[in-house]
This record gives sequence, C-alpha cells and structure tokens, in this order.
Amino acid sequence: MTTNGFTHHLSVTICNGTLWLGLIAAVANGAATNAGAWEPKNKPVLAGQIALELDSPTLTESSGLAFSGVDPQCVWSHNDSGDKARLYAFTVNGRHCGRLALRGVKAHDWEDMASFDDDGPRLLVADVGDNDSRRQSVSMYIFDEPSPRARTLVASFQQLVVRYPGGPLNCESVAVDVPRRRILLLAKSPLMATMFEVPLPKRGNASESSELDGSVIQVDAKRVQTLAIPLATGMDLCAKTGDLWIANYLQAYHFPYSERLPLETRLRQMPGIVELPMLKQVEAIAVDDQGRVWVTSEGRPAKMQRLTVAP
Repeated sequence: MTTNGFTHHLSVTICNGTLWLGLIAAVANGAATNAGAWEPKNKPVLAGQIALELDSPTLTESSGLAFSGVDPQCVWSHNDSGDKARLYAFTVNGRHCGRLALRGVKAHDWEDMASFDDDGPRLLVADVGDNDSRRQSVSMYIFDEPSPRARTLVASFQQLVVRYPGGPLNCESVAVDVPRRRILLLAKSPLMATMFEVPLPKRGNASESSELDGSVIQVDAKRVQTLAIPLATGMDLCAKTGDLWIANYLQAYHFPYSERLPLETRLRQMPGIVELPMLKQVEAIAVDDQGRVWVTSEGRPAKMQRLTVAP
C-alpha cells in the first residue's frame, strides 16, 4: 500500500516483550528513512586498518552481510547453520540495534544474504548451504526490509525453492541483479565455482504463510559460467557501479561493470584480485552505498573489515 510517497509493509514488532501488529513505513523507490550513510566514526575502521567488532554474543559466524536500504547507517548479518531463522542489525559503531525473525521458517544452512531495491528496500536470505550435497532443493526468502532498529517478526515473504540441473550442490554466495531480474548463485567447490541464475520474482506474490498458494515459487537454476575460484564464500553486486565481487577465504575477486560486455563475458576475463585482511575466516562480502567493499569473519565477536582496494 502506498500513501504520501511511502510504501507500508505489514509486520510484527516486539516492544517490551509484547507483539504489536502494525505498519512499518519505508520511503518508496528505495530512499532511506534516516539521513546519512554507512560511515563508521572510527577512522581506522573506515580506512580498513582495523576491524569493526559486531556487538552480539549470539552472532558467532557472520555468514551473510548486507547494508540496509531503509537505514543506511545500519548493516544486517546472520549466522551459519545452527541458529534460528533470524537476522541481526548493527550500527556504524558495531552496536547491536535490532533483530528480525522469519515466522514459521527453519534455518537449515543460511549462507548468504543480499539487500536490493525493487520498488522499495528488500532483503533476500539464502538457505542454500549443502556441505554433503544431499539437499534435493534449497530455499531463498525475499521480503520487504523492516526497520533495522527494531525487533521484527516478518510474516509475509516469498519462498523460492531452487533445484540445480545436475543435482545437489553446495552454495555459499548469492547476489541480486535487479536490472536483469535475476538472482545469481555461486556453487562452491575446492577448485572451481559454478554460477547459476534463477528469475527474480515480481513483487506481490508474498503470503502470510509459506504454506499458502502464491508464496512458494518452484524454480530450476540455469547454469551461467564456471569460474576458476576455489572455495567461494560470498558474493555481492554493487548497486552503485554494477561491479561484481566474490570472496573466498584468502582473496576477493573484482569483475568491473561494462556497458559493452554482459556479465557472462566479463566472468571469462581475468578479475582484479585483492588480498583479504587477516581475519579468522572470511564468510561474507558486501558493498556499501559508497561502493566500498567489506567482509565479515566468524568468531566471537564477529568482525567486519573494509577491503583496501587500489584505485
């Protein structure tokens, strides 16, 4: 529903232990509700010299990372397997400021997430991990982004059930390509990475229960390209530049945008390679609203650090 330039999203917010059903307003067309940008006050953190500690005792393996489209001074993250179906939000100082849970969803192996603008800020969470290659299908959840400065129970979302053409695969990296209406998935292996794509669904199919018709979308992944990137753990598309970034445990791979060349062609070219900071184990990568690249690592506390990229 849109009124006075605002798109309103149905959600459940927890205040003082009580559930409140209400409307959370987000500015239409992806504009942020709060002024400012992702700009850590700690200058060494902003310069990439030291890591930002994410202050939550329950976030021990930051497996996904995405910058908020509702509040640019916040970032979302989540654990790997073993946690509940929830996201954690943090401020530019690393303070834990909010939490989001998906109603009725079990987190099997959440490996990545993405934020994007599609007629308003949206989030995608990817339950696509499969270390033993046994899952016949994996799931991704798409929903309107609520305020990262609240405790929210999301009851309305789209669930994409994905099958790969050759059988089960382990994937830890996803990105959303809004202009081409597709979601990219990068399967992980010790030597190579294989990219697949599935259609990005239109808005309006969400239901208040994943068991109701229209909320579950069955899709078959289509192979895009094989890359010589071992053990890929994260991926993001920069909304500002169109550049694609992929991370593994040691390096980040940069595929610059080109108006002349489609992504499939650029993936066959030599990427730029950036050494990662000395963190315990890098599991996620994301690009902020200024085009700066950040990674997160497992550990307690979880740590987030900017990459030092040569101009």
